[in-house]
Amino acid sequence: MDFLKKLFGKGKDEPEELHLEFEKLREWSKIRYEKEVNAAKPLISNLYSDIGNKLEQLRVDKNSFLDATPIESADKKMGKIADSNRDVIVDNLEILDEKITVPHDNSIEGAYAFYIESLSHMDTFLDNTRKSMLYAKSLYPTEYNRINGDLANLNHALSDLFSTIEKPRNKLDMINNIFVDIEDIHNLESEIIDSRNKIQELKNKCTALDANIQDAKSDLEKLIEGSEYPRAEAINSEIDDVRQQLLNVEADIKRMFTPLSKALSRMKKQDENGIHTLSPQMRNILGIVMKDPVSALDYDLDPLYDELILRLQSDSLGLKDKKKNKTLEQLHSIKNSSSLKSLYENKKKYDNRLEQLRDQLDRMDVYHQKTSMEKDISKKQEAFVSTQDKLEDETKFLKSLEEKLENTKSELSSHVNDAFEEDIEILFR
Repeated sequence: MDFLKKLFGKGKDEPEELHLEFEKLREWSKIRYEKEVNAAKPLISNLYSDIGNKLEQLRVDKNSFLDATPIESADKKMGKIADSNRDVIVDNLEILDEKITVPHDNSIEGAYAFYIESLSHMDTFLDNTRKSMLYAKSLYPTEYNRINGDLANLNHALSDLFSTIEKPRNKLDMINNIFVDIEDIHNLESEIIDSRNKIQELKNKCTALDANIQDAKSDLEKLIEGSEYPRAEAINSEIDDVRQQLLNVEADIKRMFTPLSKALSRMKKQDENGIHTLSPQMRNILGIVMKDPVSALDYDLDPLYDELILRLQSDSLGLKDKKKNKTLEQLHSIKNSSSLKSLYENKKKYDNRLEQLRDQLDRMDVYHQKTSMEKDISKKQEAFVSTQDKLEDETKFLKSLEEKLENTKSELSSHVNDAFEEDIEILFR
């Protein structure tokens, strides 16, 4: 009783505004809900009884109508029409009586469903008997007035039922909205707790990943600052120098063969056209010289030089004198001077040195370690960035949940005040 007084009672010194803890709101609303339901039940029962009486009266009307005869002025033909339309009305009254069954349950929702269904059955009856009722009005005026009046009484009784349950039904809908809001708030609070826990886990993961990255970078710095890495760097620097010297030598070799390119091209074309056919060996050497003169130096090129000199001297390649003379001069220089041989020797020397340096570098594990450590750092950084993105997304999601929670709390307060028509302040956690 003290609890109910505290919930429903209001003393003289109590403030107009009611303060209610959120955790007690469901039970408080449930009590109000049950009070509203219980208050409506006896009213619904009385109206059901009235509706039942109206239906019983229609049964009496139906039976009286079955025994009725048309007005005296009706002839034989009109009598048949009267009987036929009377049967239509009686049949539909029986259907209406079967369809409209007063419920045993006097709940508000049950009463509303009964009201909607009964109205539908009443409309169906009127649709099916509209024409027949017009005949009955003319041929059975007394019975028509009785049936029409009792149908109107039944309709009024149904309207009274709706009027009685409309307001409490609307209030129950509003109270159900409160229950939904409470459930939504509990769910949102649970989601917020989960989201905050997830954010903390992501923060912890970011911290751990950052520490791992810093440790890995520190290990990489120690490796670079160690004794072996500078030696590897020196070897790598020498490799770059030797490679550049090798490229320079190869470029010089190619430049020595450049003046021969037109003559060589003519020789190849004549071979392809069958004008001056080359031996397979000569054809192979010609192709190598034209494609890569540097690698061609590994072969004996004298037969090619001699063949080319003969072709030039015989003018069989069709070069102009100036071009022919320059090509012959360059051919003799390549064939007889030591320049090309010297360049070739330097190339082999640089090739050998490159191979030695690369072998030394391959035997040193420091570069492999550095590469492995850099890949490891890169993976850790990618994981760190990915975790940060997830953290940002989860933080935004948490903010949306918190905003949704505040909106739902506001809706709940509005639903509570609308439902109970009181100035109620909900004390949230």
